[in-house]
Amino acid sequence: MDGSGMELMIDMRVAELLASRLCHDLVGPIGAVNNGMELMQDESFGMVDDAMTLATKSAEQASSLLQFYRLAYGMAGRRHGGDFGPVRELAASFLTYSKSQLDWPSGPVPEGLPDGASKMLLNLIALAAEALPRGGTVGVAMSSGNAGLELEVKAVGADAGLREEAQAAIGEDAAVEDLTPRNVHGYFTQLLAKRLGGKLVAEPIGQGALRLAVALPG
Repeated sequence: MDGSGMELMIDMRVAELLASRLCHDLVGPIGAVNNGMELMQDESFGMVDDAMTLATKSAEQASSLLQFYRLAYGMAGRRHGGDFGPVRELAASFLTYSKSQLDWPSGPVPEGLPDGASKMLLNLIALAAEALPRGGTVGVAMSSGNAGLELEVKAVGADAGLREEAQAAIGEDAAVEDLTPRNVHGYFTQLLAKRLGGKLVAEPIGQGALRLAVALPG
C-alpha cells in the first residue's frame, strides 16, 4: 500500500483487537458507575454523596473515552475538518485519565493538511500516553516546509518510552498474528500513517522523552 489518500485495509484480527482494547479501557469507568449506583440504593451505606461523585466522575471518564476513540478509530475522524479546537479539548480530556497533560498551543493550522490529519494526531497522542507509564506531558506540533507537512507528538516524563512489544508493532515487518490488545494501537497508528502517504517514526530524544512523528507529502 502506498500513496496519499489510499484506502486502509486491515485484517479482521486487527479490528477484533481494537475492539478488545476499547472494551478494556471502558470496563473500569463503567463498572465504577455501576458500583456507585448500587451504593446509592443501599440505605445502610450512608454515603450517598460519595457514591454520586464516584458515579458522575466515572460516567464522565467513559464518555470522554468513547468520544476520543470515536474519532481515533471511527469514520468520524476521517471527515473532521480544519478546526482543531474540539480535537484539542478531546485530547486534553483523554490524557487527564492517564495522569498526563496536553501541551498543544492554539494557533494557525498549516495549509494542505489532508483529511484524516486529526485522526492521525489523536492516534499519535494515544501512543504517546502509552509511552508515559508514570504520566508526563504530551506536546503536539504541526508544521510545513519545503519537504512537506509534519505531525509531531512528544512524550516527556519519567521512564518515557514505548514498551518492547509496542515498538515491534509499529515496525513495517510487524505480523498481524503477533498482535495483542496491548500493542494493536501502535500497529493501527503506523497503518494510518501509510494511508496518508507517510511513515511513523518513533525515536528517543534525550532522557525521559520520546518523539513520534509522521511526515506527509505537501
